[in-house]
Amino acid sequence: MINQNGAKKMVLVETDLRFYTAPSTIPAAGMGLFAKVPLAVGDELLVVGFLLASGSIEDECTRYADAYKFRVGDQLLVPFGYAGMVNHSSQIANMEKVIVGETVYLRTSRSIDANEELFYCYSSYAQERFQLSG
Repeated sequence: MINQNGAKKMVLVETDLRFYTAPSTIPAAGMGLFAKVPLAVGDELLVVGFLLASGSIEDECTRYADAYKFRVGDQLLVPFGYAGMVNHSSQIANMEKVIVGETVYLRTSRSIDANEELFYCYSSYAQERFQLSG
């Protein structure tokens, strides 16, 4: 889409009605992502966002989001939808990152109850940056 000044304008809309955000059950974690409906093993949440080249000017301009970026080969995906709200846990993770080509999903690793918070294990870089231990 091009706006009136001739600049590119991208519009992302999160359309997955199976999820909602609310305060996390993890103290001091801020907001988290919760299942609105029961989810089965293998259900997937598409990671909506922008794919950019690692080391590019776009990568430099989004350093503030480094800990949230998903590595996809030589590229990075900056999440802008629900997937960016999934908090970390290495002990109670119920989702895992799956990459198919240039598409990233968070896939349930077990059945999830309605109103249950979703977690996955962050990368080593993100764990170090956020000083996470569990």
